[in-house]
Amino acid sequence: MKSKKILARLLVVLVFLTLNGQLSAQNRISSPYSRFGIGDLLTNTGVYNMAMGGISYGVYSPYFVNTANPASYAAFDSLSFIFDVSAHSKQSNLITTNLSQSANYTSLGNLLFGFPVNGWWKSSFGLLPYSMVGYNMIDSRVDENVGRVDFLYQGNGGINKAYIGNSFSLTKNLSLGFNLSYLFGTISKSSADEFPDSAFKINYKILNTAQVHDVNMDYGLFYHKQLKNGLQYNAGLVFSNSANISTTEKRLGYLYFKSSTGVDITRDTIVNQDAVKGNIKLPTNLGFGFSLGKTDKWLAGADVQWQQWEKYSYFGINDSLKNLMRISLGGSYTPSFSTVSGYWQRITYRGGLRYTNSYLELRGERINEFGISIGIGLPLPRTRSTINLAAEFGTRGTTNNNLIKDNFVKFTLGLSIFERWFIVRKYD
Repeated sequence: MKSKKILARLLVVLVFLTLNGQLSAQNRISSPYSRFGIGDLLTNTGVYNMAMGGISYGVYSPYFVNTANPASYAAFDSLSFIFDVSAHSKQSNLITTNLSQSANYTSLGNLLFGFPVNGWWKSSFGLLPYSMVGYNMIDSRVDENVGRVDFLYQGNGGINKAYIGNSFSLTKNLSLGFNLSYLFGTISKSSADEFPDSAFKINYKILNTAQVHDVNMDYGLFYHKQLKNGLQYNAGLVFSNSANISTTEKRLGYLYFKSSTGVDITRDTIVNQDAVKGNIKLPTNLGFGFSLGKTDKWLAGADVQWQQWEKYSYFGINDSLKNLMRISLGGSYTPSFSTVSGYWQRITYRGGLRYTNSYLELRGERINEFGISIGIGLPLPRTRSTINLAAEFGTRGTTNNNLIKDNFVKFTLGLSIFERWFIVRKYD
């Protein structure tokens, strides 16, 4: 009874944080590099995977929902129901060659459900973020004719993903799966030229607000082999084709003066277009992962991901993005999985690292990212449910050529509930 009360209280707290983050995080993120493309890309993995450097394509567990490879849903027990919820918080220190600034935000991690349909068909559905945008920057320069010129850039919003996925066991060891996702959200971006030293130049601003609304598909293949002495080998492959995502954009451009209180006073409207139809072309995605472990004891694995962002376009306009490559390594260790063992023996310890060659190249510098992660899984009494904690320490970007370096720490709190819901009781 006590453990169920703990579960209920944690569930209420995490769902509140998740939904609150989903509604408000679009204005809290502070990332200058989210100005490009569709913003900062977010991993579609749970706390379990995040703590191991993000490895997921070749990870197979009956106690967690792994959306990165939909074929992995085949691991669900035929009599179980799984619920994963998480929220994360990120603290950043943004630095240049002569300035530094701190930023932080809290956001949705995921809200995931997994369950069996029958012995060979398992399913999942849920909600998680896909990308986030949030920046507010000023680039000041001096022109010999007009004096100081301020170039202002602002953006906020993001894309979310609601999905339903299915996995089908083709043989004892091989499964095939897919996620049908609905991408939705709003991204607002503005740029302005201001001339504070000139009485003759009029400020100009343009605002673009894009609403994303379309479906997308991704596919997975998973091979699971149980070896002798409890050892198991897993390998997974994921793929999603390039997709044109329907988008509606509102465009507004105007000339303006600044009031003494900083409010824009419009003089002339130059552009005013509502409901402009177009597409965002998302890239082809390919990933492979494998893991080796001993059932309920230890696990070690690796992932490789590639995305063809060179083909990305926005309303038919190509951007100068590069192809993305990510490599992840990680693992976990549990001293004893038995419920009769001492509590400290049942704690799971996780760790990993990742390196991402991102899709951004600015001023001749590739904006790469490196992170080291650690985490633990705290079992709740008399249940397979766990409280999962993860922390990632990383760095992104560089200060070369007046760029910005982001040194960050990301904390994630999650709750994974594993319940047997489909048992027919012999006695009431």
